[in-house]
Amino acid sequence: MRYFTADLHLGDKPIISWRGFGDDVAAHDAMILSRLNERVGEDDELWLLGDLCRARIEDVMAMRESIACRTVHVVVGNHDSRSKFVTCGLFDSVDYYAQVGRHKRDGYKFVMSHYPMLDWDRAYHGSFMLHGHIHSLPVEPGGDVAPLDAHAGGMGMRGYNVWNAKHGVRRYDVGVDANGYYPVSAEEILAAMPSDAEWSAMHHGLKVD
Repeated sequence: MRYFTADLHLGDKPIISWRGFGDDVAAHDAMILSRLNERVGEDDELWLLGDLCRARIEDVMAMRESIACRTVHVVVGNHDSRSKFVTCGLFDSVDYYAQVGRHKRDGYKFVMSHYPMLDWDRAYHGSFMLHGHIHSLPVEPGGDVAPLDAHAGGMGMRGYNVWNAKHGVRRYDVGVDANGYYPVSAEEILAAMPSDAEWSAMHHGLKVD
């Protein structure tokens, strides 16, 4: 199976504090890696969409060695150093932008960047946009979409993925904050987003091809 995640921020004290771990870096990092390995197996394919760990080569290597999955791709984020991932030599690809899947063969095409895009390749022909960066949060029980928290540096909008689905926008935040600190599978993303038929109805009968 293919899995996607972003914004691990291993060793990043400000983010760790924002997530409620205070200054306990070890507890935060152990939780992030434990949930990743709980869901992603050795034979799966994992896409890491940026902001992963401190940029030192030893931190990059330690992160990779802590991930059980054999096939791991990196899409570089603003807190990352591409050269360190390349030098590490333990990743299957390292890019700023990537695409995976074919609509007619796999039932989906994912366009991936660390940053959300307003428009993307074949957005009106069946593709989905996956990203991280914005640290959106799940909707609370009985709650609804909430605005960004200005005191959190623009992070913390609740229900971003739900809002997109309701409005026919096939864009999904795969970051850990939006997904209970777990990676999400291709199948979970497809289940959360409008189907081709639903999307077509939302867009006045525009056909997906």
